[in-house]
Order: sequence, then structure tokens, then C-alpha cells
Amino acid sequence: MVNPNPFEVLGLDPTSSEALVVEQGGRLRQRGTDEATLTAIRQAVQALTGQPDDRSLHSLLAHPQPVYAWPALDKLGNTYRRAPVPTTTPVTCPPFDRAEFLSLLRVQLANELELSALQFEALRTAVDENEIEREAAEALWQSLVCDPRA
Repeated sequence: MVNPNPFEVLGLDPTSSEALVVEQGGRLRQRGTDEATLTAIRQAVQALTGQPDDRSLHSLLAHPQPVYAWPALDKLGNTYRRAPVPTTTPVTCPPFDRAEFLSLLRVQLANELELSALQFEALRTAVDENEIEREAAEALWQSLVCDPRA
């Protein structure tokens, strides 16, 4: 599991001072209910009040202008506190049919493996005589390096 950014745990802006970090940590620890939450808050405060390099890294990795409270989202949550009651019975997932899966897989693989005819590359229609002479001269010069008669 990836550790969350300490600024996100505390609900603070990355430009917050150390005093504000300690104050927010104390406020959240008073409201914390379970041990995992309290441990996460304690670790976040330690990470932000410890080494300056670690704090700089966490501030660089945090969102530059975080918004931790949305009034519209709070209003929605207050309006619908409970999950809606289902009116119909849930549909169960059918059991896995291995034969059907393999047949579908074979069809998919057969479609992927169909070979198509490759198009031939068009040749140059007119070859320059000067180019032929240059290539022949180059081949002659390169063969002189390996010529055993020399």
C-alpha cells in the first residue's frame, strides 16, 4: 500500500508552517477514533516536522492548491445519509463457463492470426547511369581493402 502524503492526511496546504502542522495534528488526534487513524496522523506530523528535505519532498509531491472541503459535496452527503434501498432483487452473476470462454478465445485468436498478403515495394523506374558508376567505383574501392592479390 502506498503511504498517503502527510499534507493530505492532515488536510493542509503544502505551504503551511510547522506550527500549523502541529496544531492541526493535535486537533485531528483529539477527534481520532481508531488506532490506525491516530498512527497515520502521528506519522504525518513527524514527517512534516522532521528533516527539511523530507518536508520539501512531501510539499513537492502534494497538490499545490488542495481543497479538502467542498460545500456542495457536504450538502449532498447530508441530504442522502443512507444508501438507497434496492427495490428489486439483485441479479446474480452466472457461473464461469470454461468451454464458452475457450471458444470465444479461439475465434479471437483466429481473427488475429489471419495473414494478409504483403504489398511489394515499388522499384525505381529510372536508374541514373552516374549512380551506377558511383556504386561500382565504391564497391571496387571497398574490395581493394580485402583483396588477397595485393
